[in-house]
Amino acid sequence: MLIGHRGCKYPGYNQNTIRAFEKVASEGVPAIEFDVQLSADGQLVVVHNLDLEEVSTGKGEVSKTNASTLKSLYAGDPARGKDRIPLLPEVFDFFASLAREIRPVIHIELKGENTGRQVGELFSEYVSAGKLDAADLLVSSFSRQELKTLRQIRPQAKIALLDGAIRRSILLAKAGTEAVRYFGVIFANGNEEYMLPRFSSLAENHKLLDQKCGDTRIRAHLAEEIMACLGGRYYTDELLDTACAMNAVSVNLWYRTVTREFIEKAHARGLAVLVFTVNSADDLQAMAAMGVDGIFTDYYADAALVMAHYKP
Repeated sequence: MLIGHRGCKYPGYNQNTIRAFEKVASEGVPAIEFDVQLSADGQLVVVHNLDLEEVSTGKGEVSKTNASTLKSLYAGDPARGKDRIPLLPEVFDFFASLAREIRPVIHIELKGENTGRQVGELFSEYVSAGKLDAADLLVSSFSRQELKTLRQIRPQAKIALLDGAIRRSILLAKAGTEAVRYFGVIFANGNEEYMLPRFSSLAENHKLLDQKCGDTRIRAHLAEEIMACLGGRYYTDELLDTACAMNAVSVNLWYRTVTREFIEKAHARGLAVLVFTVNSADDLQAMAAMGVDGIFTDYYADAALVMAHYKP
């Protein structure tokens, strides 16, 4: 299954916007993924990065900005289209406007604290009103607690455990709080709780560390964590145990670090494996060959064409 990552990233489209969702839905995408955070006044907002300057015309943190201000901003780059940052009810309304037989599955990633309960409550309202079906939703998160909180509201909700990213809190415990000054340049999403190495190769990451981190002790800790991440060492039996104990339907993993062995172990436990975020033809086919069950992609139409011609 191909999943539209934040809708799409086509020329002239901004991700995590209604227009991006409309575009991939019109192409028959089977599922659309997007991210949900809470605004300062407790509204559910569809936006990825915690820092507004990285994904909008605004500045500051999403969680410290009121919904009315967020709604006044353009999402992404206005040159790609003057799209407003949507609230979650607007996005649910869009999905509810689609006929059941063509409605993509809604994949929500919970970002930040206290999103699980409110997403569960809002979705329950739409189900009770007959606007959406219970089967329309799959919720993922790096935060096990947010998934547990969601389940308190919707005990039968389909959930997925996200993994493959470096946990900020764990790295700080190892390297010390003074290491935080390097996170922004060494990691993607370096100001967030869950971070990824900038590059897929150890050599490129080590080169960056040598250039940007002069503290040998901290550099050693960062290098060790990057090696663990890229080596797939976060993909453990403990992760599978947790996913099964929480009755998750899948584990969602970084495609650059997943292994065929772990995919087979997940399947043996009854778990699907979805991987993020794959855009090149070679990588799409490689992931299919490894046996993954779903692929998040920024370019659904291109990916669908590649996979239509894929032969195992």
